[in-house]
Amino acid sequence: MSQALNVIKSVTVTDVMLTGTNVPENDYAAWAAGTTYAAGNRVIVVAEHKIYESLVGGNIGHAPASSPDYWIEVSPTNRWKLFDLSNTTQTMVGATAYYELTPGVAVNSVALINIQGITSVRIRLTDPVFGVVYDKTASLIAQISESSWYAWFFELREAPAQFIALDLPSYPTATLRVDVTADSSGYIGVLAFGYSRQIGLGVRLGARVGIQDYSRKERNTFGDVRLVQRAYARRNNLSLLVANSDLDNTVRHLANLRATPCLWIASAMYESMVVFGFYNNFEVLISYAHHAELSIDIEGMT
Repeated sequence: MSQALNVIKSVTVTDVMLTGTNVPENDYAAWAAGTTYAAGNRVIVVAEHKIYESLVGGNIGHAPASSPDYWIEVSPTNRWKLFDLSNTTQTMVGATAYYELTPGVAVNSVALINIQGITSVRIRLTDPVFGVVYDKTASLIAQISESSWYAWFFELREAPAQFIALDLPSYPTATLRVDVTADSSGYIGVLAFGYSRQIGLGVRLGARVGIQDYSRKERNTFGDVRLVQRAYARRNNLSLLVANSDLDNTVRHLANLRATPCLWIASAMYESMVVFGFYNNFEVLISYAHHAELSIDIEGMT
């Protein structure tokens, strides 16, 4: 492998930044102080874009965010799930959907992670002075893995589970618009965008990829095993070369990214080497006169 490690610190989306979307936010009725809620009733707190569930009956006048004895937080609303810090939660969209955002900073990278049922993605960047400065459409239709008559008739077709664009021009005041289409409905786990930075001279061969499984395996009195499938997190263990002249800057940059969810792209060839998550640790071995070896352990968000 010769591609440098690309790291994108995703921009945190706010109400002001999200200037347009056709994805509704009507999962449940909005919480009202004068309404009595039974146990199990769910509401939306619009200001927070979160769903809460009532823990008790006769629940009236208790604000969900500040009443943990009466309410439990369930998840973000459907519109905002793709902006949370989870790969597992997904925003459900219809046959066509769009998000329009004005980050207020330069953005050169956009990624859609853990997508299902999406057939195409269109990315546009529009500057208020220069107009449309970027317009790219990509097909995500399921395809066969090889070209043969057997594969065409019998092989299972698989659609990409992610889309990444790393070539957006830098316009700090531009508006980013993401349009997706689906056969009937689709799902998006993460919509991440920001400014990517390359680390190192290239990821070395020998990278390790895998998952950390959080499923439960329970065995009863009679020895029967019961499997409870739960979320999992991707894992990447990478080694890359870093120029000694850039070593201090690299260490400083990684230290600033500690405990920060980012999009880590070790290779565009493999989906398993693209992880939205954080690094557990990194270590540098200054072994050569002109470059050092950096090893880093990256864990994905569940």
